[in-house]
Amino acid sequence: MSVPAESAPPPALHVAAWDAFAGLRHAFLGRRGGVTPGALGALNLSERVGDDAAHVADNWRRARLAVPGLAVVRMQQVHGTRVVAVDAPAATVGEADAMISARVGVGLAVLTADCVPLLGVAPARGAVMAVHAGWRGSLAGIAAQALAAAQATFGIAPAEWHIALGPAIGGCCYEVEAAIGRQLIDRWGAMPEAWQPAGAHGQLDLRRANAAILAGQGVPTAQIVALGPCTACASDAYFSHRRSAGRAGRQASAIGLVPTG
Repeated sequence: MSVPAESAPPPALHVAAWDAFAGLRHAFLGRRGGVTPGALGALNLSERVGDDAAHVADNWRRARLAVPGLAVVRMQQVHGTRVVAVDAPAATVGEADAMISARVGVGLAVLTADCVPLLGVAPARGAVMAVHAGWRGSLAGIAAQALAAAQATFGIAPAEWHIALGPAIGGCCYEVEAAIGRQLIDRWGAMPEAWQPAGAHGQLDLRRANAAILAGQGVPTAQIVALGPCTACASDAYFSHRRSAGRAGRQASAIGLVPTG
């Protein structure tokens, strides 16, 4: 029997190797599978980009089908370094750019439209994280802050994390001022795969930059994976703030653990 479209989850990317982690639910959603028309179509999940509230609510209902069994928690992303430990279901945790949790049934969600959606799981500890990393957050070390918070709160060492970096703008499409690249290198060390200067500007690959930062904090490179295309190159399937000149919706990535046995 076919599944009605309205009850089927939207298209999403998953890390195949994470299927071995009992009870894990995770998904990197794109812009397809929702109800919003026009430039924000179709699966826009932000209430802050001019979409109709009813559309956003319907889109969220559909999005939650991609992570069944989880009460999805959101944050108001501000390109900062605040990390929140979530120990109970809540609609939102307020202003933050990373969340960590060791609570079964809680799903952590991040919204993006070129920035990096970073999802992590420490399977032996029953913990997850969700991080929003644009250039400001990457430079400030939001990924490193999330690792440090997990160690301080739950005693989880960086080496215990498995991290996936979802669809984000690539170095092919992301030109920034050279000063940003210099600050990145000065703080986090050389990363030639992530930063390629060219005069007053340069090409920045946010996923490679965050992978380098994570590895520098002790996450094994074999446990870090980049998933999906450049959002600007694949703007038909993913929202891209830069490709759309600022008129973009937001896609969600979410992760959590459900009871097993």
